[in-house]
Amino acid sequence: MSAPVTAARYGYRIPSLGYRILGGALRLVPAVILLVGIPAGILAFASSRGISLPVSIATVSVFGFLLAVLGAARYIVKPTSLYGPISIAASSVAIAYLVLLYFASPYRFAIPGTQATLGIGFTSLVLLLLVVPAIGLSAGLVTTIEDWKHPGERLPFDYPA
Repeated sequence: MSAPVTAARYGYRIPSLGYRILGGALRLVPAVILLVGIPAGILAFASSRGISLPVSIATVSVFGFLLAVLGAARYIVKPTSLYGPISIAASSVAIAYLVLLYFASPYRFAIPGTQATLGIGFTSLVLLLLVVPAIGLSAGLVTTIEDWKHPGERLPFDYPA
């Protein structure tokens, strides 16, 4: 009688799909709050005070929701070959969002009730932030190629037994 062939026998233990979906959903809730709720609330507050906005609340909400959903999807599909393409998609959305913010900077707005204007320049910050999704895009591409060439090779490192 031989031992059953399992993933643990080969040095890794993949969580069940249900557990990964639960983990992805638990990641989705704070991500939506951080990427949609707080920025949209700040923009709505500024808009209600008569401050014109460089980026619409709808734009922030759509990009924030896409980033949150793609982050949860990456968590769910990590043990599959879809992990690399989802990582590429998430990094591409983040780059598009940051490029949109880059073109909205520097921003000058009039202070309501006065003749004064205030300028906010965050161009350097946005350029610095672009480094992270650029690395994520590269990593997603490398992961996709490696999963295509050597299926299952990264699983013992991502899910040790």
